[in-house]
Amino acid sequence: MTSATKRPRNASGTITGDAGRRYAFADHNCFACGGTNPIGLRLEIGLGDGTASTTWTPGEHYVGWEKKVHGGLLATLLDEVMAWAPSSFDSWAVTAEMRIRYRSPANPGEPLTATAAVVNRRRRIYEVHGEVRAADGRLVAEADGRFLGASPSEKADLKARYGMPRNGMPAGARRE
Repeated sequence: MTSATKRPRNASGTITGDAGRRYAFADHNCFACGGTNPIGLRLEIGLGDGTASTTWTPGEHYVGWEKKVHGGLLATLLDEVMAWAPSSFDSWAVTAEMRIRYRSPANPGEPLTATAAVVNRRRRIYEVHGEVRAADGRLVAEADGRFLGASPSEKADLKARYGMPRNGMPAGARRE
């Protein structure tokens, strides 16, 4: 979905999406994408124009019933890429509503790729569709949701907290 530069784990990073737009954030404790959370997934998110993607390989300790990956972790994977998809609109979004359909089981040790795309935008509301697919292309889960973009003052606070200046360009970055 995107050929983005991935940030190193456990460090501040810059992600460059397909359109050359750069995003930077100081490392943080987010369970899904932060590098400082000792039990987190440490997802590396690739960004494109209204899209986001990541690949994660669950270990044996992420199982639920009958040695299958726990559905709550699949939901977390979807929630994370879907919340990142509005980033190309310079929006920090949080989940307002998400509906998930589980299509097939995922197995520990099996690489899973989650993708998301903004399908509609109305002011600060983003409608996003996401999918998780196994390495063989099998659809594991899909979701549709609405995500609320941060207000201008909330966005400024978030950028200050995570290391992005108010103008949206990280220190030392340039438009490509």
